[in-house]
Amino acid sequence: MWEEGFCELSVLAARQEGMITAAQAARSGIDAEILEHFKQTGLVFELDRDVYQLVSSPLGPRYAYPLAAWLSLRPEMFRWERLAGAPDAVLSHESACALHGMGSVSAPVTVFTAPEKLEASGAVKIHVSPLPEADVMVSTGVPVTTPRRTISDLVRDWAEHAEISSVLGDAVRRDLVDLRAVHRDLAPLAAEHEFPAGGREFVEYFVPDLSPGSGLSPRNIRAYAALVFPERVAETQRETIRVLRKARDPRGSGPEVDDIRDHDLSWELAAEMVGRTAQA
Repeated sequence: MWEEGFCELSVLAARQEGMITAAQAARSGIDAEILEHFKQTGLVFELDRDVYQLVSSPLGPRYAYPLAAWLSLRPEMFRWERLAGAPDAVLSHESACALHGMGSVSAPVTVFTAPEKLEASGAVKIHVSPLPEADVMVSTGVPVTTPRRTISDLVRDWAEHAEISSVLGDAVRRDLVDLRAVHRDLAPLAAEHEFPAGGREFVEYFVPDLSPGSGLSPRNIRAYAALVFPERVAETQRETIRVLRKARDPRGSGPEVDDIRDHDLSWELAAEMVGRTAQA
């Protein structure tokens, strides 16, 4: 009896990173007595309200606790059912920062964003708001807002600027976000939330220690240059376009064609050159 029940429990939990709820177990014919026996014998332990983790689960606390909180929001449904179904709750705000490893933001409760109100324990906070599909990802089994969306949510929720600075710095240095894209998201919020909107001022305010020589990815070297040295990038791009056209037609006998591919390539080349060589 016990062996058969544990085998069934293990198969189900394996599809959820070694986690299962009491309601899921009951759906599968594993009653509360059997689950309690496994708990008493140390095969499973209760991680959240009626959410259990197998001792053999590879999931560490950083991912296990938010996944347990997420499972507890709809305890009767399996993870694969929820992920394949209608839009659902997603780990967000400070809790998303912790999962992504961005900054040192205080997270006394587990925070989610959901399209509708959900019943939750006092240790869970839920923001009710729709989320575009592009703003959601799954990280080690946990549905979570993307790093870019997470930063935007923190600003909109009036997080301290020092916390935003810490989060943004980590995200850029680890190449979790494109700095230029984050600036586009946040610039319209600058006046209301009292931070600079201009590119150079934005960088100096939130990430003053950032520099292309600090191990930035190529895309963030370009982003840094575009925000801090926009005039130099524009001037270098004009020269780069001339070089590209000359490479295509050395004698200059053909018409000058403003090819969008030339424009994109010339901008990337110019921004990276400026980023790698310019001094503030």
